[in-house]
Amino acid sequence: MPVFFFIFWIIINSRVTVEVIISGIVIALLIGILFYRFIGLSPKTELKAVKKIGAIIVFLAAVFYEVIKANVQMVKLVLSPKIKTDPLIKYFDSPVRSDLAKMAMACTINLTPGTVLVELADNRFGVHTINAEFLDGMEDEWHIVKKLQDIEGA
Repeated sequence: MPVFFFIFWIIINSRVTVEVIISGIVIALLIGILFYRFIGLSPKTELKAVKKIGAIIVFLAAVFYEVIKANVQMVKLVLSPKIKTDPLIKYFDSPVRSDLAKMAMACTINLTPGTVLVELADNRFGVHTINAEFLDGMEDEWHIVKKLQDIEGA
């Protein structure tokens, strides 16, 4: 927290001089100590929150990549002279534990074109796809699953 206070101090002063830096360090440390003492924060919980936020940002970037990749695959499929589909419903056990992670995985599956979540009961996903290759490795080796597991562990 003191690092953020110091950065904020530099920004609001809009100049970097020795006095601003020294006073910023002192003020940031004092405010940080007050936060740690009165709000119940600790550097350990703060670091844990920063790691979780970082993992969420990485997850959102991975979802964005998957949506773009799925759109390109769908465009290729639709624009090909001979549309070759292989519709399939595949069931697999949930690779993530928490309900929030399951919901995030379900939303990610629905966001990617060509796949739709048709069932989520207990720890079982049922996914319909236009082409079977869209589901390759989804249940365990899909990098989205690994990102969600990172968020759960953070």
